[in-house]
Amino acid sequence: MQSYDEIQGFEYWNIEAWKNFIKNYIMPLHNLTSKLLKLRDFILTIVGTNGKITLSEVERKRSDILPFLLGGIKEDGEYKDNSLAKLVRFAFGIFINPKEWTTLEKEEGLTAFDYVTIKSETTPFIEFLKKLNEITFHIIKMVNIESKEVLESEIEEIIRKPEKMLEIIKMLYIKCLEICANHNYYTFFALSTKNLPFKYMIIAYPKLQANFNLLKDFLGLEKIFEPKIIEAKVKEDYTIWGHSKNGLCDFLYNLNNVIWENFLNETVKNVLNYVTTSIKNLKQEYVQKVQQKLEEVKWKFPEYIKTSNKSYYQGVYSGVYRYQYIISGPILIEEIYDEYSWRGGTPLVKESVM
Repeated sequence: MQSYDEIQGFEYWNIEAWKNFIKNYIMPLHNLTSKLLKLRDFILTIVGTNGKITLSEVERKRSDILPFLLGGIKEDGEYKDNSLAKLVRFAFGIFINPKEWTTLEKEEGLTAFDYVTIKSETTPFIEFLKKLNEITFHIIKMVNIESKEVLESEIEEIIRKPEKMLEIIKMLYIKCLEICANHNYYTFFALSTKNLPFKYMIIAYPKLQANFNLLKDFLGLEKIFEPKIIEAKVKEDYTIWGHSKNGLCDFLYNLNNVIWENFLNETVKNVLNYVTTSIKNLKQEYVQKVQQKLEEVKWKFPEYIKTSNKSYYQGVYSGVYRYQYIISGPILIEEIYDEYSWRGGTPLVKESVM
C-alpha cells in the first residue's frame, strides 16, 4: 500500500465524511453513556447517597428498584454468576451488604428490610462512562450535532425490564470496539498524526495537501516543531505536526486511549464480562500489529550513538569522537560530541540544533 487513499470508505480529506463518522460512531457512544449515567442517577434519587436509606424505605418508594439491589444474591450471601445486584455493584457502585442481608433474613422476629441500608460509591466503570461521555460530547458539539436527551420513559423501561441494561452495556462494548484505532481508520488517523513530519503525513495521506489549511483547522492539526533552515521545501517537509489542544484529533486520540486503558481495568472488565466472553487487550493488539509491519519492511530502531575514526582535514584535527543526540519527545534538540573534536585547538563539545 502506497497511501491510505486505497482504503474504501476512508475519506480523510472530506469534511462531510468526518461528520458522518461522528454521527454514526461518536453520537451513538455518547447516547449509550448518557443513558447508563442517567439510570445510575435515577436509582440514586431513590436509594440516596448517604448510606442511611433502608430496603424498607426503597420498597415504599419504588419496589421495582429492589431487583437491582437483591437480584441474584444466594442464601449464603454470595452473588450468583450472572447476578443483577452484582452487576449494579460493579457498574454503578450501588449495593447492600449481601452477607448482612442473608444473616438478618434468618433471624426470627426481625425484618431485615428495616435494618439493611443501601451504600453507594464511585467505580472505575462510572469514571469510564463519564470520560467517554465528556469527550464524545465535545466532539459532537464541534460539528453542531445536538446531543440526544435521555427520556424518563427510557429509564422507566429499563427499570421494568432490567435485561435492557445488559443490552445497553453490550452495545457500549461494540461501539468502543468500532471506534478504537484497531478497527476504525478515522481514529487511526488521529493516532498516526500525533507527531508526524509533513513529508510523511503527505505520503500517507496525499489528499490532505490540496486543502491543507481548511482540513488542518477542522481536524485540529498544528505545528509543534519547525526547523530553522532557509530551504523552503525542506523546511516544510520536516516541520512536525501534531494536535492542537481540544481539537478533533486531540479528542479522538484521548478517546482511543480511554478505551484502551479501561479495557485493561479489572473492574471494568468485570462489567463487560456480562456481555462478552473475551475482553481484548486492544493496546497490545495494536502494538503487535505495528511490530509485525515493521518486521515485514525490516525496519530497525536507528543507532543514535555513532563513532568515527580520527581524521585530519584542512587544518582541523579530530580524534576519535562520539555523537550523542538529546531527544525530547519527537524532537532532536541537541548533539553532543563527548570525546575530542578539535578545530584550531578548541574542543567542540556540543551543538544545539534548535
